[in-house]
Order: sequence, then structure tokens, then C-alpha cells
Amino acid sequence: MRKGIDYHIHTFYQRCGNETLTVENIIRKAESLYMSSIAITDHLNSLDMLPNFRLIRRDIEAIDTSIEVFFGVELNFMCCDGDFPYSEAIRDEYGFEVAIGGIHSTYTGSLDEAEVADIQHRHHMRVLADPLCDVLVHPWWIPDREWKQRPAEWWEDLLESFPDERIAELAGASAANRCAIEVNAAAVFYNTAYSRRFRDIYVQYLARLRDAGALFTTGSDAHDIGQLGATEYVEGLLDGLAVPDAQRWQPVKRR
Repeated sequence: MRKGIDYHIHTFYQRCGNETLTVENIIRKAESLYMSSIAITDHLNSLDMLPNFRLIRRDIEAIDTSIEVFFGVELNFMCCDGDFPYSEAIRDEYGFEVAIGGIHSTYTGSLDEAEVADIQHRHHMRVLADPLCDVLVHPWWIPDREWKQRPAEWWEDLLESFPDERIAELAGASAANRCAIEVNAAAVFYNTAYSRRFRDIYVQYLARLRDAGALFTTGSDAHDIGQLGATEYVEGLLDGLAVPDAQRWQPVKRR
């Protein structure tokens, strides 16, 4: 059942979301869409980006709303096999309630399918095993410039042939660590760079993860206020896949 949740929203503060994405605009738009629970999760790609999060938290705390609003962060590896610019001390100092994270690159120009798959998989597994992470964001999102370095058929075949044993590893880590796999609206299902066949294969990828017991959640990945509400599609997708409530993750407010 669709619940009106979105745990991946950007703001203008980190210059990732555009000027329409003030915290107040986000919350008021979410109210107008009858959403129930959201997380504002701007990028933290390096430590020098931390100060703006105090402004985001200030804005969240200043707004009275009936919607559940979580103060979150989106983490990115600082390099291939590097670390997140994040720690328990940073979480506690800034008061982050939700941490979503993932790989934002192929980290290679190689046409070797095994090499690309290995890089993606080990970074996905690192997120799912990280006790500070709550959500693995947009698995198999590839930046447009890197997607275009290879034919669409190359990507389609790569995801379609992704081994069952790796699906089992991902789902097992998700369930064991209570770390959800995100079903992302803007980066995947509304991504015009992706082929229709790739998106169809992606749905089957999600179904395989469902069968293996993975946890899921949804995010719009909004970079413009008009993208809020896109989670209605991906929540409906989870409904269509008959993902049970026990496999749908939601955060819990920290004291």
C-alpha cells in the first residue's frame, strides 16, 4: 500500500537541488501531496560541505507540520574503495537521523563487464554492511556521461546477467543489517538516458532481490520541486511486485 514516503530529497543549500528546493517549499509541497514521511538528505561528498547542514536542520526545526520530517544526509565514497566523509561523531554532533549512501560512478572506463560489476557490487555491499548507513541509494545508477561510454545493450546485458549468488549476498546483507535498498524515481525510472529495456530489467532485478528477502524503501531524488511526488510511481511499483510490508523499511525518529 502506498504510504506517501520519500527518503531522498535535496535542497538548494549544497547546490545540488535548485533554488526551488528550500526546506519550507519541500515541506509545504509534501503537505499538498498528502505525503506522510520524508527525509531531507543533501549530499555530503567532503567534510567542507558539513556547515550547510546546520542551516538545513535549523530550517526543518523552524517549520510546524504534521508530516514526519527526518534530517538526513546522502553519502558518497570519496574515491574508489575509499571512505565516506562520515562518522559516528559527525552523526551525533550534527544530529543526523537518516544516512543514505552509495556509489556515484563506475570508477573505470573499462569495457570489461566483470570489472564494472565487481566495482559496483563491492561498493553496494560496503554500504549495506556499514552500521552508520540506513539506505543503499540508487543501485546501478550510472552518470549520463559514463552511461554513454558504452552501448545501452552493454548495460542491459550486464544487469540481466547479474549472478543469483550476488543477489543473495545483497539481500542477505540488507536483511541482516536492516539497511534498505532504495527504489529511486528520478535517477532510475524517470532517467531519460536509460533505455526502456534497461528499466524493465531493473524491475526484474528488484523482483529477484524481493525473493531473496531484501528490504526496500523509496526516494524521489528530487533536484527540483516538481520532482516531489515521483515516489508515487515507485511505491506503486513495489505494490505491483507484491513486496510485503515486512520488507518495506522506514526510519525511526531518534531521541
